[in-house]
Amino acid sequence: MEEWEQYFLRNPAPQGFNASCDRLKKFCRQHAGHHPIALVTSGGTTVPLERNTVRFVDNFSAGTRGAASTEYFLAQGYAVIFLHREKSVVPFFRHLNPSFLLNSLQENSEGGLQLLPQYSSQVYPIWKNYQRIMSEERLLFLTFTSLSDYLWLLRATTQYLQQLAPSSLLYLAAAVSDFYIPQDQMAEHKIQSASGPLTVTLQLVPKMLSPLVSLWGPDLFVASFKLETDSEKLIEKAAGALKRYKHKLVIGNLLQTRREEVTLVAEEQSHVVKLTQQQQQEGVEIEKFIVEEVCACHKKFT
Repeated sequence: MEEWEQYFLRNPAPQGFNASCDRLKKFCRQHAGHHPIALVTSGGTTVPLERNTVRFVDNFSAGTRGAASTEYFLAQGYAVIFLHREKSVVPFFRHLNPSFLLNSLQENSEGGLQLLPQYSSQVYPIWKNYQRIMSEERLLFLTFTSLSDYLWLLRATTQYLQQLAPSSLLYLAAAVSDFYIPQDQMAEHKIQSASGPLTVTLQLVPKMLSPLVSLWGPDLFVASFKLETDSEKLIEKAAGALKRYKHKLVIGNLLQTRREEVTLVAEEQSHVVKLTQQQQQEGVEIEKFIVEEVCACHKKFT
């Protein structure tokens, strides 16, 4: 039995999994033959230390890249399944933080609330675009918290999208844990500090990209991300991942410059996507150009 199969046997499906699958099936049926579908994964996964979880190890990611990319996939005409960490950054809402909302409202003559005129030009286009997308039912929100939640939903979504291949793509931007504790090895209740220092043994998470590409979604266009801190290793690592897993695209980025520059590595070539100084000053998001490149590659693939 493969390691990834053992993982799913040892870690049961998350609560609400069947309901999520029903929503997935409905969304895929609705858009089959009408829109290409992109799965965008976003945010970081947690690894619980107890079954009744109080403590956990977290892969931190705000989810900004995934949320921004989702908006640009929608602008390209895709329907999007946004599989994201609960309470992470989400499309459209990311532009309106709570302090902004409170400062932009005033009471009207009828005792209700209205938007201050000076904020209308900023809020209205976002609201209008969001309303249009939701009326077209082109955006499906699915949430995860733990690594296990994420992997169960990733596998299910990939298998549904495989039925619509090659018009679907996977854009794997989530920050996924490399280590975990199998559920049958977790403490059931809160680990007590009175017991003294804690030693935790973590196991390696099976490389799920391998069955994803070869078994769950063999006919899908798959783009993954590779984050490094050493520029000299970036291309080598990205090319190595491409060769090992045999998917279509690796988007390599350095921790220090990930918001201004990425390197797209495909089987036959690689090239850099970089914001100019002027674009950075104007607040242009690099995700716009990443998504344009991914969509162009996907179009050639189909």
